[in-house]
Amino acid sequence: MALEAAVTGAILKIVTDIAIKIYDEKPNFKVDEVKQLYFNATKEYFQTYSDRHGQIQVLGMSKPMKLDAIYSGARMLDTESMKSYDSREALEKAYRNRGDRRFRHHDCSKRNGIDIANECERLIVLGDPGIGKSTFLRKVGLEALKGEQGSYKHQQIPVFLELKLFNSPDLDLEACIAAEFETCGFPSSKGFTKKALKQGRLLILFDGLDEVPADNLDNVIHKIQALVDRYSKNRFIASCRIAAYHTFFKRVNTVAIAEFDNEQIKKFITNWFSSELDQQSQTAQQCWELLQKPENKGAKELAQSPLLLTFLCMVYNKSLTVPSSRHTLYEDALNILLKEWASEKRVGRGQIYEGFHTDLEKQLLAKIAHEGFDNNQLFFSKEQLIKYITDFLGDTLDAPKNLDASAVLEAIEVHQGILVERATGIYSFSHLTLQEFLVAKYIVAWKLQEDLIELHVQDDGWREVFFLVTGLMGGAAIDLLERLELQTQELSEHPKLNGWLAWVEAKTSTAIGDYSDEIKRIIALILIYDLILVYNPDEITPLVFNLALNRNSVRDLANDLDLHKKLARDYALDGKEDRDLARDLALDGKEDRDLARKLDRIFTLDGGKRPETKLVRNLALNRAQVVEKYQLVSKVNLKKLIDALKTEFIQKPDSVQNFISIVSASLNISHEFLDISHDHIQVINKYLLTCRLMLDCSKQASGLSAQQWEAIKQRMFLPPQS
Repeated sequence: MALEAAVTGAILKIVTDIAIKIYDEKPNFKVDEVKQLYFNATKEYFQTYSDRHGQIQVLGMSKPMKLDAIYSGARMLDTESMKSYDSREALEKAYRNRGDRRFRHHDCSKRNGIDIANECERLIVLGDPGIGKSTFLRKVGLEALKGEQGSYKHQQIPVFLELKLFNSPDLDLEACIAAEFETCGFPSSKGFTKKALKQGRLLILFDGLDEVPADNLDNVIHKIQALVDRYSKNRFIASCRIAAYHTFFKRVNTVAIAEFDNEQIKKFITNWFSSELDQQSQTAQQCWELLQKPENKGAKELAQSPLLLTFLCMVYNKSLTVPSSRHTLYEDALNILLKEWASEKRVGRGQIYEGFHTDLEKQLLAKIAHEGFDNNQLFFSKEQLIKYITDFLGDTLDAPKNLDASAVLEAIEVHQGILVERATGIYSFSHLTLQEFLVAKYIVAWKLQEDLIELHVQDDGWREVFFLVTGLMGGAAIDLLERLELQTQELSEHPKLNGWLAWVEAKTSTAIGDYSDEIKRIIALILIYDLILVYNPDEITPLVFNLALNRNSVRDLANDLDLHKKLARDYALDGKEDRDLARDLALDGKEDRDLARKLDRIFTLDGGKRPETKLVRNLALNRAQVVEKYQLVSKVNLKKLIDALKTEFIQKPDSVQNFISIVSASLNISHEFLDISHDHIQVINKYLLTCRLMLDCSKQASGLSAQQWEAIKQRMFLPPQS
């Protein structure tokens, strides 16, 4: 084992060399006895270090896990490259142009943390709460214990010191180090410590500068700097939360731990589920694949933090799924950051929190989150946040009135990391997921569901908020769904859409296909839409592809995998999401892979321009064949239409009129019915997107009345009822 090899290798030689120099001054000492004495002490020290700092047991884990077994690496960013003096508006614009959900984005390269530790004699490691600072320091110590077999390349004895314990003004760091050796049976521990320090034989790991009691911080910093200056031959690493560090030390290198990327998340999950049973069941692979699903994007976002990824692995281990009630998942994640992690770390909340309990803090954060979303704002100036906090403390009956808003902001940032400084004086929430959840809590608490629908039903940036509001409402969410249905009814009064829906009702009501009425209607409706787009190429824009129920909604309604596969590949969103969908659809067989490549090519190489007519015709052909095969409409003759779609008919202007005549005859509709403008397309898109939102929301609520929801479904895709 690496531990045994280290004890009998270079590290033991360091220990015995120091020990012999201690005993060399004493008469009648026997070298072999001293070596054996220190061999036993060294072995005990290594074992004690491994037991205390080489295992992880957090968040109520039933048993500890070996750090080496789940460690997936720490990647570091140069803190100079992280500094930003951008304005709030500039950050907002840059974030939205990127098109991802990460607030902190770094173009600079990341480096392996242990490689940096090998290079730097004095290192400060910064990071947000739960990002893995303590874990990194412990890992460096473990690698040092392994001696020549470890990845830490300096033959030094690690000493791990938890700074939160340093609350005495009479702090003696040398005595603290000696105590670590004395606990493990080192004879003459004080003399050993003194000689080890003078020879530069120690790697001293100072964990948690931000956890030092505030009234003793200056004293601790002074004592650490004095120790580093006096014994400069040793190597030192200290950790601190980003928000709490203010350039305390001189002549040090400073780096920050980056959030987990996909590779690290996958490696962590693989390491976590590494038992023989898990390997046989492919638990890790299934967990990773589940996090890739669009509906779990919020959970995957939380996984960028090792602390919250640990929480997600624990949740998955219990149920082998990511909970469908994501509002519960996010509530638990928020509670971990607000109180459980602080309790786990035994971090004192200080006087700033007297009377400012967790429920009040959630209300404050929810108000800030909602104000931001309502103003299309994800970044906040420090002045804005201080004003929000001041107003909240003044207006809330049971909030303490003697708190300083600036101190409250600092405490939230330092101790919990829920609000994070992204540039000088500019803040955001740590995760967009948490902000969305807090927005939803605010809407439910203040009963703002009607405003939510009226103002944001067509806003893609609010979709997750809709889902979370539905989940938080539980069975009462039927009211939200009925309000969404009312929106669809108002849209369906548009003359063109009304006519389409009337045709759909007439043609599907007597169809013998073995599918629910609402499935027949939606597929018939989109068939008309597809056919019109075939001869209206100028209307084929990315907006057009934002047209229908997503794959999950179709699958849940149809409850038929074969039909789902045939329909799924048609439903796409514009831009980057098209490419993601194309790759995702490649799992559904060769036919889908061919279409996936076409979609990917269109939106990658052609810069998001409209698809070629041939592709649009193929989509319409596919839809028509499905409608015919599964007998989803009646009183139509699709054979001639399908034959026309199989030919290269859109070559001359007169072929368009010929095609319109074929569509009209096949579907038994008038030419005027097929005349459509861009405004018509926008109305139909709004209608379909609202229907899709209603269906997706229905899956988020617990305790919905089955009878009431069934009644809503049966009314879907029908013209307004008189």
